[in-house]
Amino acid sequence: MIKKNAFFLSLFSLLFLVTNSYAQDVKTDFKTASISIFKNGTAFFIKSGKVKTNNGSYRISKNIPPALFGTYWVNTPNSNIKSLSSYVDTLSTSKKILANSIAEILRANEGKQVKLHLRQEETTLDGVVEEIEKVSPANPNSTVRYLVNFRTASKWMSLTASDIKRVEFLEKPNQTYKLSQAEVKPILEVAFKAQKPSQALSMMYLSNGLSWTPIYLIELLSEEQAQLTLRAEVVNNIEDIEQTDVNFVVGVPNFNYADKLSSLINFANTVSNVRGNNSFANFSNTFSTQTYSIEANENSGGGMINANGIQGSSEEDLYFYTLKNMSLKKGGRGHYPIFETKIKIAHIYETNLPPNNPNKQSYRSDYLFSPNPNKIFHSIKVNNDTQYPFTTGPALVVKQQGETKPISQDRLNYTSVGGNSFVKLTEAPDVRIKQGEKVIERAERAKKLTRGGSIYSYDLLTIEGQIKINNYKNKKINLNIRRTILGDLKKSSVKWLKSARVNTYGQANVTTDVCWETSLKAGEELEITYTYQIHVLH
Repeated sequence: MIKKNAFFLSLFSLLFLVTNSYAQDVKTDFKTASISIFKNGTAFFIKSGKVKTNNGSYRISKNIPPALFGTYWVNTPNSNIKSLSSYVDTLSTSKKILANSIAEILRANEGKQVKLHLRQEETTLDGVVEEIEKVSPANPNSTVRYLVNFRTASKWMSLTASDIKRVEFLEKPNQTYKLSQAEVKPILEVAFKAQKPSQALSMMYLSNGLSWTPIYLIELLSEEQAQLTLRAEVVNNIEDIEQTDVNFVVGVPNFNYADKLSSLINFANTVSNVRGNNSFANFSNTFSTQTYSIEANENSGGGMINANGIQGSSEEDLYFYTLKNMSLKKGGRGHYPIFETKIKIAHIYETNLPPNNPNKQSYRSDYLFSPNPNKIFHSIKVNNDTQYPFTTGPALVVKQQGETKPISQDRLNYTSVGGNSFVKLTEAPDVRIKQGEKVIERAERAKKLTRGGSIYSYDLLTIEGQIKINNYKNKKINLNIRRTILGDLKKSSVKWLKSARVNTYGQANVTTDVCWETSLKAGEELEITYTYQIHVLH
């Protein structure tokens, strides 16, 4: 009976071995040529290799790429692919197990001469351990038993591992044993047109699990100059990266349908209906939940980085910083230099005044000055006179005058080539702003609008506003004051920059963002007077 069982077990193992010999591993068969990493937690992989085939097919069961929908493509140099298909199959796998019980130490040393010390009456047996069989109980709550088939000089015996107190070996025992088991696995099969023993094959796909975040260091060198350094902070939760060219991509990617796994490799529903051991848990571990933080309106700019940084290039509306021969283990994190450059800066004091509203009760016949409730910040204006765009990221600001001193951390927004952005440094308590408005003219029922079948009458108010600014600092400052105004702008004692918004709601008034750019000497006070007209409900 024992020999018969051994025969079927060997045959079963052989069949699995045959099946498994044709199931291959992407990790060992392919080399990653390049990876393009986006800031939203996705990355685009390009891999190539020369694979062994059987009957014109190449079957992948290990490290199947977790490709997102519509992005997985495989190809040969001569378009020699007949089909690409996938299915689930049962494969045999084995792994080394460290023996930590009597049954396991006997399994690790099958075929060796041993002395067994039994628990009953301290009996000993000399012989060879022929086989260890696991006996599953009928009651699932009962303890699993292990049957030891033991051969002495004169007879065969079967006893349970629990009958054995200790084991003596005549030679050094093995501490590990191989555990073979059947696993349900997904198989990805590439069928070729030509029957060749090996085929050149390439693949490309988009996947989750790898992301980069730009981090900046701004070193203030003088009132008008700073050193800007950009590094890429990489989080790798997908696979080992070994001596691979990596592109850090600036811009907003548009992968509209890549929000789920490719149907070709997504067997989550199938495997949930398969009983027993399987390896799909390992397959799913290649993914990680990502927090998406794509900034809008990132365009590539143009040109090539030609100094103090890695090579970069503009492709359509994306910009690629290329780092050669990068390595990072799965689960690893790393910082990688992108560029450093000197930039022109300007010190600005800036604030946003509260917007006005079309409520009739908000307007008085006299000024009622109130302090600006919003903070006034000392910021720096960053001018991008380089040949490459600045992507959005956190910026640490330090001052380099002898000893390095920390100043602030803020966000550097996307800055196109030739553009500028603002980075906040500190609050400015020595600059005070207050404002007030009053009605200087009123025309009742000056406008009528029909909405939802009802007619609304509006009064037209002419508003005069005044902004009072005091500079208590001992130096001249440049100042930007911004406000959103509802109504028709008329005039201002200090030139204002205006940017009208598109009116899509059929409102009675237009909306305009305005900015006053001015300067104040040390200890100086400035008054800005402006007027506009607004329609308010009668």
